[in-house]
Amino acid sequence: MNDIFVTLNDRKKEVQIISDSKVILDGEVNEYDLFPLDSKSFLLKFNEKVYKVSSSKIDSDKFTIMIDGIAYEALARTALEEKANAIIRQRTLIKNKTEVKAPMPGMILKIKKSQGEKISHGETVIILEAMKMENDLRSPAAGVIKEIFVQPGNKVEKGAMLFSIE
Repeated sequence: MNDIFVTLNDRKKEVQIISDSKVILDGEVNEYDLFPLDSKSFLLKFNEKVYKVSSSKIDSDKFTIMIDGIAYEALARTALEEKANAIIRQRTLIKNKTEVKAPMPGMILKIKKSQGEKISHGETVIILEAMKMENDLRSPAAGVIKEIFVQPGNKVEKGAMLFSIE
């Protein structure tokens, strides 16, 4: 049995191919048959209903599927490809979190941004006093302030977590 994940216009369905004429879709066994018309189109008989279907490639893994004249953006992946894609998405989300640490020991004088606030690359987030000088600690990336770990008046050591951005 082959499991395939098909996405049509952002709606994902799991399709299990049982044989050359049967699939499981949404937990139900369905019968189908394909009749080629030319290299890019065919007739699909699905549970006694017939559809004219054609396709054209958009990029390496996306297609435009025309079913009875209605266009759908389609993506098909094997179960293994779907698992790999989920792992990549999860790791990308983790990598998109930037944690900012104190570059030197000092005292937090002022916090200029708040949790949940959008921030641009280079904006001052915290003012840190170190060696009687005020140091602007700027955002290394654009995003949203996810969490602020310090408050004005806190003394911090070098490497102490100050804030995170997603």
